[in-house]
Amino acid sequence: MTLLSDPPLSDPKPTRARHARRAHPSSSLLRVVVAAVIRLEEVDGAAGHAARRQIDQALRDAVERVGEDGPVAAVPAVRVACAHLAAGDLEDAYLALLTARDLLR
Repeated sequence: MTLLSDPPLSDPKPTRARHARRAHPSSSLLRVVVAAVIRLEEVDGAAGHAARRQIDQALRDAVERVGEDGPVAAVPAVRVACAHLAAGDLEDAYLALLTARDLLR
């Protein structure tokens, strides 16, 4: 026997559980590329070498996180940017990052 004051055993209108959406891999890579473009605009002088290494590492880590699921056309552009950063060619690295950014949009 149930009384009217007893709570129902089940919810009469079940709601679906909402799961947080995972960010698309390309959006993560896009954020890193845009940050690298901004940072490269600020690089100059003696601090340039350390900044180049940090930018290069951040880009390589982002490409590794994206892996095979990433946008096929943008990943090579990011890798080209990393090669130019390692060689100290900031202008070509910047241009490769702009290409990657455009491919990710």
